[in-house]
Order: sequence, then structure tokens, then C-alpha cells
Amino acid sequence: MFNIGSGELALIAVVALLVLGPKRLPELARGIGKFMREFRRQTDEVRGVVEREFYKMDQEVSIHEPPLTVRPAQDSIHSGAEEPLDLLPPATETVPSQLTAGQPQPEPVASAQPEPRPSSDKPT
Repeated sequence: MFNIGSGELALIAVVALLVLGPKRLPELARGIGKFMREFRRQTDEVRGVVEREFYKMDQEVSIHEPPLTVRPAQDSIHSGAEEPLDLLPPATETVPSQLTAGQPQPEPVASAQPEPRPSSDKPT
């Protein structure tokens, strides 16, 4: 994390022992440990909040705004869908007179009969 080797760490420990003494060194180590724990917890919390906000923003943008490469295709699809609707007759138009219920229906075609199979006897 700080790019400190084991020799440098041992030197720092010896200097701290000489300056603080054996009685205050454990108290200082506990205080540093508590500080590091709290610092890590706070940074993780801030990182989580920032990631959640960026995720929300990304989702809102992707839901509400299609990518620029999709926009022309989307516009042409929407404009093309309106044209065929104008060509259809209105649904309230009457049915032509050829399809009235009083006319006789055409007779069904006779069912097809299978042709007989050629015999398997071959003249020799």
C-alpha cells in the first residue's frame, strides 16, 4: 500500500519503541488500528454511494434515451408504421353484398381417391 519493505517497517517500530516507550506503544497501536478501521469503513461507504448513484444515472440514461446510432432507425420505424394505417378502410365500412348470409355456399369438391399402385410383378 505505501511501498514500505520489512526492513523499513522494523526501523519504524524500533524508533517508535524508543520514542514512546513500552507502556504507550500498545495504546498507540490500538488507536492507529481503530483509526484505520474507521477510515476504511468510511471510504467503503462513500465508494458504495458513488457507485449506486452512477448506476442509477446510467440506468436512467439507457432507459430514457436510446443510443445515437439507434435513433435514425427508430424514427424511420415509427414513421413507416403510420403510413399503412392510412391505406386500410375504416372498420365501420359495410360488408360487400356478395358475402351476405342468404347466398348458397359452393358445394364441396369430391374427395380424392388414391391411384392404385403398380404391381410389383415385372415381366422378364
